[in-house]
Amino acid sequence: MTLDKRIILQQLVHGRDRAGQPTNTWQDLPPIWANVRFMNGREYISADRQQQETVASIRIRRRTVTASMRVRYAGVIYEISAVLPDQRGEYLDLAVKAIK
Repeated sequence: MTLDKRIILQQLVHGRDRAGQPTNTWQDLPPIWANVRFMNGREYISADRQQQETVASIRIRRRTVTASMRVRYAGVIYEISAVLPDQRGEYLDLAVKAIK
């Protein structure tokens, strides 16, 4: 297994604008190396529109990651549905789904 792709983890940052209103923005964390495996994809009709769903598994070296974060890879944003440690504790597998 090779960590040969660069991904960016993003975390949601809560703040306030100049008018004092709450704002939420996604902040990029430094790029990291990963192994990206696309598990499956499908197309379906919902609300009279054609939709696509892409599911992938992204393996990274162990670090602090939560399901409230998201991943940016190759110009696509993926929501994290699960963070799964490997048996040796060296890596994390992120189960992700593309956001459309």
